[in-house]
Amino acid sequence: MKIFIIISMLFSLPIQLSVVRYNYSYYGEMIHSAPGMNFATYYNQSTLGVVLSSPEDIIVYEDIIYMVDSKANSLVVVDENFDLVNSYTNFQLSASYIQKLMDEGITEFVDETMNAPYGIEVKDNGIYIADSGNYRIIKLNHNFEVVDVFSDINDATFDEINFEPRKITVDNSERMYVVARNVYEGIIELASDGDFNRFTGVNPVSLNPLEIFQRSLMTEAQLAQLQLYLPTEYTNLVMNEENFIYATSKPSEEDARNTIQLISPKGVDVLKKNGYQPPMGDIQYVEGMNNYVIDGPSSLVDIAYTDYGIYTVLDQKRSRLFTYDNEGHLLYINGDEGAQSDKFSEGVSIAYLKDRLLVLDRKSRTVVVYQLTDFGMKVNEATMYHSKGEFLKAAEIWEEVLLLNTNYEIAYNGIGKYYLREGDYQTALEYFNLGHDKYYYSKAYKSYRNDLIKANFGYIILGIGLVGGVVIGLKIRKTYKKGGTIMYED
Repeated sequence: MKIFIIISMLFSLPIQLSVVRYNYSYYGEMIHSAPGMNFATYYNQSTLGVVLSSPEDIIVYEDIIYMVDSKANSLVVVDENFDLVNSYTNFQLSASYIQKLMDEGITEFVDETMNAPYGIEVKDNGIYIADSGNYRIIKLNHNFEVVDVFSDINDATFDEINFEPRKITVDNSERMYVVARNVYEGIIELASDGDFNRFTGVNPVSLNPLEIFQRSLMTEAQLAQLQLYLPTEYTNLVMNEENFIYATSKPSEEDARNTIQLISPKGVDVLKKNGYQPPMGDIQYVEGMNNYVIDGPSSLVDIAYTDYGIYTVLDQKRSRLFTYDNEGHLLYINGDEGAQSDKFSEGVSIAYLKDRLLVLDRKSRTVVVYQLTDFGMKVNEATMYHSKGEFLKAAEIWEEVLLLNTNYEIAYNGIGKYYLREGDYQTALEYFNLGHDKYYYSKAYKSYRNDLIKANFGYIILGIGLVGGVVIGLKIRKTYKKGGTIMYED
């Protein structure tokens, strides 16, 4: 019997290890967690029957998948069943664009081709391609005809460097937001006609007090010799329905905690960071060990969002996927590095296809498809009910989550919030204590204390009265007592 158990463990151990996932506790420690997603399927050039050389970006629009390839110079379109719809390497000109060219005095027309496209966006009004090698943005209609081209950006930034768009997203007013190579001033905002509007979401450079003091004492020549301090360079971006931009950027040497942003139309980062740690990918990592250890913070290269404020970021450095809710709580971590079909080694882009997550791996030229596990579905469902204000349903689902993962501290807080709203402050305190939620624990304790005072107000007043009477009596006695003798008035 023992031999059978040992043999069974030997065969089952690799399977168990392959689904081991982790999360971070309140104390920032790695703890075991059930996986939120697991491998579902994959597709690549062999299954599609099309050439993929260096796929760079993936986007989903109305359940159709669009990918651009920077070496094959192609746009590949795939349906929700992962079958090829079409592949394009050149685009015909639309009648409206031909007329525009004729108005500009151009009479000879040829199909447009791409050169190193790195980014794509698809909206109701058209398809936008960051045609980096041609220093321009191509706009297509949904018949894949060119309707406009944007190349001359009228800003002083591009007097010295070329306009090389890498990633692009578009808002409801057809304004384009572009991440460009060697541009550190922020995200480029272009009007619908391609005119430059402004830089938005500028990452400020922060200097510590010592650096500020040292600079105040330097001459202009000394300042010129200092290393150039540049704001963080953005890596990717996506626009949500409210015209807020989810964006990722490279970590700076001083701070790796600002690599995910939610940029409002005013250009301000409004990302909520109410989790145990700020949204930044891995919390624990080594600093500059050796060539055999992956060191440094996560390198986030893309972000995708789904319903009810849930979003996922892609860490290219360690092939990890980090999923957060709209409050900044880390829900689950997934991803495996490797050359097998269920893993990826150079993820460059992600996109949600309903509740499935697509990961584009440039190195293997494969799209790895993840689906929610039972645990992931329950977590997302509880998050949904909470965002809709249905706290009882959310608490019931959180109870089911705890059956799947007793380490899941967020679930305790979700249940605690239900009891807090129901006025059961003592029970809420117990759950907030288990979930290490100091903020809501304080709120529950304050309410519990106020209720305790109200319920015992009469006894408190009586006690205060008795204590006051005793104090007054002692003072009267002390007044009339001298040297141990009570003095009586005549």
